[in-house]
Amino acid sequence: MKKKMIIPALAATLIGGAVVGNSVFSTAFASNNAPTTTQAEEQKDDENIAELQAKAKLSLDEAQVIALNKVAGTVKESELEDEDGVVVYGFEIQTASGDVNDVKVNAINGDIVKIENDANDDENDGEENDDNIAELQAKAKLTVDEAQAIALKEVAGTVNKSELEDEDGVVVYGFEIQTTNGVQDVKIDAATGKVVKVEADNEAEGQEGNE
Repeated sequence: MKKKMIIPALAATLIGGAVVGNSVFSTAFASNNAPTTTQAEEQKDDENIAELQAKAKLSLDEAQVIALNKVAGTVKESELEDEDGVVVYGFEIQTASGDVNDVKVNAINGDIVKIENDANDDENDGEENDDNIAELQAKAKLTVDEAQAIALKEVAGTVNKSELEDEDGVVVYGFEIQTTNGVQDVKIDAATGKVVKVEADNEAEGQEGNE
């Protein structure tokens, strides 16, 4: 009789332990597979960019032509963005005199939304940045258009942003390209045209590419 009483109790304990174990495992599994804050932010950024692109009627190249017709110079950086509820392409253009202007072009109708001299920002920081950019431009052998063509051959999509920058001592054009699978950062050597890096925004490490 005692054995009959002990066995059911032991079975209940084992079953209870299994239930608890499964519960803990399920909680840990759900926790490990939950998206991190960084991944959630990146996904939101991708969705925002896709939404802006859906509203834009002009391509980046078309808007850039309009911007350069208004302010002659060299495009240092470009980006598709929201300007007070209006979808615009923003261009940072350096003129022959060394001045840097921010030009906003309406991405739907091509109107010039804003032209602003960067001198309105911190003058010391502006002068230092201008010197750095001028130094990078002196080393660059390719234009932004030539580098962009190479980048789009490597990764097909739409350019959201471009920038001339220093990548570990190498002068590169960086392109943020929206693809059907997300956003890719592509770095092109500004002197040789070699693909330096292709990196997904949601990955820690990029893939090395060759032209």
